[in-house]
Amino acid sequence: MKANNVILGLAFLLSGVSLGSCTKNDDTTLIPIGTEYYIEDILAVVPDSAFWASFGNVHRGPVPPSIAGSYLIAPRLRVGTNVPGLPAELVEPNVNLCFNKQHNGIVVMDLNETSGNVTDTVFVMGSGSDFTAYCIEDKSYDMTLGGISYHVDCRRGIVMSGKVTTTGISDFRYATIVMAAESQPTGAPIQEVGSYFIYKDSDNLAERLTN
Repeated sequence: MKANNVILGLAFLLSGVSLGSCTKNDDTTLIPIGTEYYIEDILAVVPDSAFWASFGNVHRGPVPPSIAGSYLIAPRLRVGTNVPGLPAELVEPNVNLCFNKQHNGIVVMDLNETSGNVTDTVFVMGSGSDFTAYCIEDKSYDMTLGGISYHVDCRRGIVMSGKVTTTGISDFRYATIVMAAESQPTGAPIQEVGSYFIYKDSDNLAERLTN
């Protein structure tokens, strides 16, 4: 699916309105989205419809629900990738995800992964209890693959989606998409621009730890 089809209906929202003019985020506030061009940048590198078939729905409403809280993604299951040589399905280490300081579609996210802890500002869209969140992350980390230790510098887009419930986030999906080529050692799977990994909570609920 081409990116311009995916973001159909966003044009009236991506209007250049300054976020500085936004008011308090609540159930009755229409959120002026402003110039979150990075959403288009992320979607532009998604290469094929297989991504969307695995990821599922994208929620584009202007009044997202409150997603503030801490959540545990466990067990975390990889459900799709287009990187040659890597399994599409794999159980990976649990992840702690925290959203806080939500205001007018802008949320601070703390993500605790095995490769390190990161804090990013994300943009969230949606309506009712459904949301989709986007951010771009510049990340550096060390890892070992096939007995080879190496350092990675990468830029990746993150897309998250789900439904907020009293017990957590149901139908949770979490995807990372390579936006700038990663450094790789000889013999390692190449993660080129457009390479992606899609994850879900395999019991279909990212459990809420705190409100």
